[in-house]
Amino acid sequence: MNLDVKNTNVPVNGPSADPDPYKISLKTAKEWIKNWLEFDLQKAKIQPSEMKAFAVRKQDLQDLWNLAPDANWVRMYIGLELLDTGIYQPHLLMVNAIGPENVTAITRLKIKDLINYDPETLQDQYVNDFSKVCPPICDPDSELNN
Repeated sequence: MNLDVKNTNVPVNGPSADPDPYKISLKTAKEWIKNWLEFDLQKAKIQPSEMKAFAVRKQDLQDLWNLAPDANWVRMYIGLELLDTGIYQPHLLMVNAIGPENVTAITRLKIKDLINYDPETLQDQYVNDFSKVCPPICDPDSELNN
């Protein structure tokens, strides 16, 4: 298994002069999501057991909410990054979303992703990549991991 897991000690504090290691471009996110949607288990070099779960820090979620105070949902996408080695690396991609509090058959399509959400500038389209995939970031004692 070849998973490149990001440093879990890197802080995420919203926009800054330094590139945020937890943000990827919208173009990259679309590519990774397409990889997942077109995934072929017969040809791929990844097994479902290599993507049991994702761990997300509380601070990452709080920072995500702080980016869009009007958001009342978070939508999570699964993406696969094709590495230079030919191996796919799983990612959990998150965006703020806004929509009705109660989802019904009629309102379910009204939850809208807030990509490119900056009320001041509406610039820098990005998607949040909080990838701490299990394995290797697993709880060995969890009943869900056995």
